[in-house]
Amino acid sequence: MNKRGKVEIGIKEKKAISPVVSTVLLIVIVIMLAVIIFIWAQGLFKEKIEKFEGPIEDSCPSVDFVASQQAGKLSISNRGNVPIYIASVKKQKTGTEKVDDYIVNLDAGESTDPQDPVTLVDISGYEKITVIPVLLGKSGKKTQPYTCPEEYGFELTL
Repeated sequence: MNKRGKVEIGIKEKKAISPVVSTVLLIVIVIMLAVIIFIWAQGLFKEKIEKFEGPIEDSCPSVDFVASQQAGKLSISNRGNVPIYIASVKKQKTGTEKVDDYIVNLDAGESTDPQDPVTLVDISGYEKITVIPVLLGKSGKKTQPYTCPEEYGFELTL
């Protein structure tokens, strides 16, 4: 019992942070959580790239092309109906791998000219070449390139 006749239970008065500081801390935590959720959600709702009125991924199996080599130079022929914008060329030799992109702009039935310095791809000295098609599609009002998975590429063993 204390001097006033009240029973004390053993609770001492402790100092706490002020209401202003606690309110500011809560607001900062809520803002940080909102930013984290916003960044995470942005990855879920990326605008899809389309080609031929559908997802561009669906066009990759329709790409039909062949690659060949003549005197250490790469030649690409588009045999299908899907235009190829870029040829992503993966060059491999023992212990090394190099990937270069070459703008080829091949419509249906077109081929690269091995004599053209713009589309000249030197593959001499490499053991294995994989040509991966890159298609051009639309994302909203912009055109964007899309690299097909490597499984749709054409492999040359030299």
